[in-house]
Amino acid sequence: MRESSLHAPGSSGLPFRAPHAAAARRVAAWLTLTAALVGSPLRGQAVAGSGDDAIPLPRGTTRISVGGLWNEYAERFTRTSERGPLRRQPYLAALATEQAGTGLFPQLAGAEAALRALTGNSALAISLGALEAAGDVRQSLAPITIERGITRRLGIRLVVPYVESRDNAQLILNRAGSGATVGVNPAFGSAGATARSQNGALLRAVDSAQTQLAAAIARCQGGAATGCDPIRTNPAGAQATLQRAQAVAAALRTVYGTASRGGAPVVPVRGSALDAAVTDALSALRTDLTRFGIASLAAGLAPAAATTVLGPGGLATIAADTNWRLPYTRFGNTRRAGIGDVDLWATWSLVDSDRGAVRRRLLGNQRAVRSLLAAGWRFGTAGADRTEDALDVPIGEGANAILLRSSTDLVLNRWAWLGATVRAAVPLSDQVAVLLPAREIEQLFTPFRIGTARRTLGMRLEGELMPRVAIGEYFGVMAGYLFRHWDADRYTERPDSTALAAGAAPVGWQLPSRALHSLAAGLTFSTLAPALHGASRLAVEVSFLHLRPLAAGGQGSVPAVVTDRLELRVYTGFPRR
Repeated sequence: MRESSLHAPGSSGLPFRAPHAAAARRVAAWLTLTAALVGSPLRGQAVAGSGDDAIPLPRGTTRISVGGLWNEYAERFTRTSERGPLRRQPYLAALATEQAGTGLFPQLAGAEAALRALTGNSALAISLGALEAAGDVRQSLAPITIERGITRRLGIRLVVPYVESRDNAQLILNRAGSGATVGVNPAFGSAGATARSQNGALLRAVDSAQTQLAAAIARCQGGAATGCDPIRTNPAGAQATLQRAQAVAAALRTVYGTASRGGAPVVPVRGSALDAAVTDALSALRTDLTRFGIASLAAGLAPAAATTVLGPGGLATIAADTNWRLPYTRFGNTRRAGIGDVDLWATWSLVDSDRGAVRRRLLGNQRAVRSLLAAGWRFGTAGADRTEDALDVPIGEGANAILLRSSTDLVLNRWAWLGATVRAAVPLSDQVAVLLPAREIEQLFTPFRIGTARRTLGMRLEGELMPRVAIGEYFGVMAGYLFRHWDADRYTERPDSTALAAGAAPVGWQLPSRALHSLAAGLTFSTLAPALHGASRLAVEVSFLHLRPLAAGGQGSVPAVVTDRLELRVYTGFPRR
């Protein structure tokens, strides 16, 4: 049920979901682009651009980056059939239905089967009414990044993100209050004594009828028995009626309950067509019993039907009712905030045809090649999933991981260059609290318990190709392609001591691999080149990047995440002329 963590280029690898309010940023971007078009003449690589590159930080220079990452999704790439292609669907489309029945609530399957047996209608389907399901997921990240050039080749980077996530799901059950065929079983709780007494009286009558008919059938086996004409005339009918009475008693216990306990969480609504079908079934049984001289099932005996249906607030009622075995405290519309996963990097410049010469890079016209390798460690400081929150949006994966990155820049001429980056994260195994059995959004209402499992997240791999163009000394634009892949995440349940003593084998499952293809476009304002030759007192960069999903792959569903990134980089100790 938990969605995949989606990474923005050059980020700490956290899942992001951004607000809709991007109009102001778009206006600002267009204004900045307009200004760029009338900027100074083309010159060197004055503007680096947003995201990762292979430019080494000059020795003794510190770069402090602040900003925001915003991302949102209201859709998922998912399959509508087992072998079908991944297609865009609304985020909660799998839950929206006109008739919320056993497809969404499998814990009601036993009650539905019992009602089918009771009424003789094999096509009968119980329903809680329509379920409206809509919403989106948003997350904002405010990272503070500190980088330092140690030598001409060696640098370090620390990324500490503050993350806020929000799920805006709206789940409304039976808004009109008239679409349900079943309602709350009145036999539960201390207030259900009257209903249980009514159910008990009916069951005693049915059980008595069974006993009497079984005894009569046995007695009539002897030739000297009297009063056996109906049974001897129709012995098959007598046996069928006995079996029918037994089935009715079992169905009544399953659905309505007994004199001492309730049955299913829901029962037919009083006066509904389904309630009438139950009454008709009991009337037909009474008629058949009477044919064989059994009169203990008196007219007027009936189970306690529902008088309350679940309405728009019904999901909260369901979560609070232990009979549903869904110990959630919330069904969406939740917020989380805190420090996400922290990344610490070391970078090494493998190849730099500029030899670390900042003036040559920013102001020169020559071709160049750079390649940089980075390795790091992720501290899984983000909080764990909240198992009691049905649609929890984590603020990070919360797992320690080994990080690797390789960036290569190919400078084509004084105004154009191409950057390529590959990033990988290899999470380490850990122990986490999980919902058992594992579920996706489609199984949100499947009964569960909370257990402990060993989690082994699959490798996270990203590749991006970003052509970049400098427009004068101050502005630059970029566009490109980003590919993300998540290997399958594997979980192995950790049995408790009782299960281990009984020799129980651990239960394992996995979330399948996923992939996402996205297009990116960005704009950057920089004063690095002007600061180098004294035209600016500040060495700063301001960049904006927009990322939009194009397609998805793999076996699992993937959120169609739209990303916006705004970043300010301030340099101290930057080389001057």
